[in-house]
Amino acid sequence: MRTPLATAALFGVVLVGTACTISPAMERARPPAGSFCPEQRLRRDQVSPADTAGLRWYRAEEDRDVRLDAAWCAVVGPPVVRARPAGHFPAWEAGTDLEVVAWNTAVGAGDLFAFLDRELGLDCSVAQPRLRDGARPFVMLLQEVWRKSDDLPRVEGGDSIPWTLGPDLPDDALDFVATAERCGLAYLYVPSSRNGPDDDRRPGEDRGNAILTTLPFNAPIAFDLPHEGGRKVAVAITSNAPDGERVRFVSTHLDVASTLLRSLITGNQTRARQALGLIDGIAEAEADGPLTQVVVVGGDFNTWAGNESSLQFLRQAFPESPRWDDLGTRGSFPADHIFFRRRAYRHFELDGYERIEDTYGSDHNARRVTLVDRSSR
Repeated sequence: MRTPLATAALFGVVLVGTACTISPAMERARPPAGSFCPEQRLRRDQVSPADTAGLRWYRAEEDRDVRLDAAWCAVVGPPVVRARPAGHFPAWEAGTDLEVVAWNTAVGAGDLFAFLDRELGLDCSVAQPRLRDGARPFVMLLQEVWRKSDDLPRVEGGDSIPWTLGPDLPDDALDFVATAERCGLAYLYVPSSRNGPDDDRRPGEDRGNAILTTLPFNAPIAFDLPHEGGRKVAVAITSNAPDGERVRFVSTHLDVASTLLRSLITGNQTRARQALGLIDGIAEAEADGPLTQVVVVGGDFNTWAGNESSLQFLRQAFPESPRWDDLGTRGSFPADHIFFRRRAYRHFELDGYERIEDTYGSDHNARRVTLVDRSSR
């Protein structure tokens, strides 16, 4: 007869063995006809390097991840892409530095208009939004942005409907898409989940990650990360630097925690698995072409310590990343970071890595860095 201690030991071995077989690998996918949810695999021989006009999808390979992400995707609205800014903004030219910001906007709590005005010098209050003299072109890597739409399917609740986040907002509050249009910026938004059920508080909303920029871009990409506590979709765009090099910008958001059972099964590798999935997805995108060796990744990694395994994996994959400055960005927790890889393009540098002290109503401080092109200096 097996003793309780032996049973516990056997259970532990099974859990460890199970965790070792859970893969973070990603693969190219495409939506079936009439859907925007990536449920179909794409063979390598079907991939064309010129296939960069529409939104490309990558998803986790594990069947469990695909099944759960598909259920969460079925209740959100479609992604939105505006690849060229409607406003007239300065080009990213030789000798011009580029501002890159990563910020979790807390589903409407963060004042995006005030942030754009005070931190990046963009005045959206005028009929023709403009950058003030001396302001630089910029890319904002945003998490927990919200979108309101009457086109979302009505949902009352369920396993794929997370709770509502963000403060109660007035009926005339502008969501992310309306804000981006008001400011004349180019943008990519891909929802990860519903923002709660259709109750009386904030009905018909989804939330996810986005990129907001003064630059034109191409090659928009969505990465459906391994499913842990919920669906997380990282987004990416590519813009041309002054000398023509392609620079990829990625906005991501990892889970703060998974379920207790899931944490036991995976050995509590929630964020590590998602980080490895993102790294693998970016590598898959580069293999599919066109090659982009300069990559900036920013986001809310929900890390509780500066030496978490997820951050260590990302620093290995992006070895030119700025050093963590020992500052928290969600209270004392070091949740938000920016990573950088330049490979052959050694004239690119990151400068001025900092935490923005004003939270602008969010529960996160933003991170800012300057991407500097030294080729003409």
